[in-house]
Amino acid sequence: MKIRSFIIALLGVILLSQFAFADEKYALIELNGSVNPVIADYIVNSIKKANQENMQFVVMVMDTPGGLLNAMRDIIKSILDSNIPVIVYTYPKGAQAASAGGFIMISAHIAAMSPGTEIGAMHPVSPFLNFSQDQKSDGIMEKKVLNDTVAYARSLAQLRKRNVAWVEKAIREAISSTNNEALRLGVIDIVANDIDDLLKKIDGKLVKTKDKFVTLHTNNIQQVQYAMNWKERVLNYFADPQMVFFLFIIAVVGIGFELKNPGMIVPGVIGAVALFMFLLAIQVLPINFAGLTLIILAIVLFILELKFTSYGLLTLGGIISFVLGSMILFDSPLPGGQIPLTSVFTVLIVLLLFIFIVVRAVIKVHTKKAVTGIEGMLGEKGFVTSDFSGKGTVQVHGELWNAYSDVPLIKGDEIIVKRVDGLTLYVEKVSRD
Repeated sequence: MKIRSFIIALLGVILLSQFAFADEKYALIELNGSVNPVIADYIVNSIKKANQENMQFVVMVMDTPGGLLNAMRDIIKSILDSNIPVIVYTYPKGAQAASAGGFIMISAHIAAMSPGTEIGAMHPVSPFLNFSQDQKSDGIMEKKVLNDTVAYARSLAQLRKRNVAWVEKAIREAISSTNNEALRLGVIDIVANDIDDLLKKIDGKLVKTKDKFVTLHTNNIQQVQYAMNWKERVLNYFADPQMVFFLFIIAVVGIGFELKNPGMIVPGVIGAVALFMFLLAIQVLPINFAGLTLIILAIVLFILELKFTSYGLLTLGGIISFVLGSMILFDSPLPGGQIPLTSVFTVLIVLLLFIFIVVRAVIKVHTKKAVTGIEGMLGEKGFVTSDFSGKGTVQVHGELWNAYSDVPLIKGDEIIVKRVDGLTLYVEKVSRD
């Protein structure tokens, strides 16, 4: 009887445990693309929502080349402040946790990667100087950024008991590691093929959150996906530094072309839409207005080159101004938060071609003397048809015109048209040397 009672009790415990975790849920969120304020708000709000809705844990699927420093720190703060575990998973195969993504991975309660992924390249960048152990510089500000970044990453690695030496090397020397290397070196905790494999491997794990230990149970757990709404998706699309840069150039070129040649409509409409999207994007991105001013100055210098002879000095000044302005347009020391030089020079070449071909043609059209209509008579030559003093008639372009002259003219005199008043030509006699 005792054995029978024991077996019944054991079965009861198993059934109760299955029932207890049958309605367990976890939240799935995505960080796909650059780390910017829009995606940071989405992730922070999603983690808060998961805590409020008593999700067992959060899985953040990540594939990012990096991004903005403040946005990255906001995401990390929300992870550290979460009462439920946040699992950061670099997925799918071929994805990366580079730069800001590496910091976020280090801060996770559980760090996981899928095969064929990589992590690292966390060295802070500067528009003008880079620093490594083999290259010294007197740039105090750059050294401050580097040392502050190293200290921040070390504190995260120490908190999560990850490989502090590797983390420091990833920042100072910008090294990267594959998923297997990261696992072997103690940078991450798990390598999983997919979400199902990840859930199996974390089942039963004991995780310390902000103020307690949590044991994960993933058997029959349900997934609840927290997706971006339409507004967040639109803002996220235009919150990429390169996209904002392109929008600004399109806006300047489109509106400038419309102002120079009114009535074309299409360039003006495209420029106005691009300007609206640009103004929308800079509400969420940290624009450096000194950089913006330099880009505008560059475009002005390019146009002035068409009007004044500077022997290339204005163009050179414009190129320097454009490159410097583009490089400091966004305030972020992390890769992915700035505009690549390839994009800068590509846009510069396109802009120069546009200004020196299209704009030059428009300026020529506007400055060329009229050759038709009344205005086309200015500077034209003709002959006096009969003697007159004051008012008379002349022949220009084979046509007879009423004319006025300050000096007496005789039949056959050659004249030149100096002014047109209605249908009367004001003429002067062509002097013959």
